[in-house]
Amino acid sequence: MGRRRQRLKDKRRQHALQSRDHLLSMLYDVEKNPVEHRKTYARHLFKISRRHRLRFTREAKQVVCRKCSSLLVQGLNARVRLRNGLKIHSCLTCGHVRRTPYLSEKEVQA
Repeated sequence: MGRRRQRLKDKRRQHALQSRDHLLSMLYDVEKNPVEHRKTYARHLFKISRRHRLRFTREAKQVVCRKCSSLLVQGLNARVRLRNGLKIHSCLTCGHVRRTPYLSEKEVQA
């Protein structure tokens, strides 16, 4: 790959990272943005991440439902349960369930 092509690729990636961070900040601003706008932001977030092969942060994975693209707010439209070493995130809007392993305090200290 030539130098110029690599530079352009790096610029696109940096721009995508900035866009991703901006969309995440807009997603968290619950008071200013209505639900429809936040769903659109979440869809764009997934699209940018897929197109530019960007990884989601652990925080972003737990905040957005992959199925219906809604912002998951615990107690409002999301449920979190701990069972058998798993953290279970349930979207109450579409019913999608996401299971992630978690470490208990005993395992972290050992």
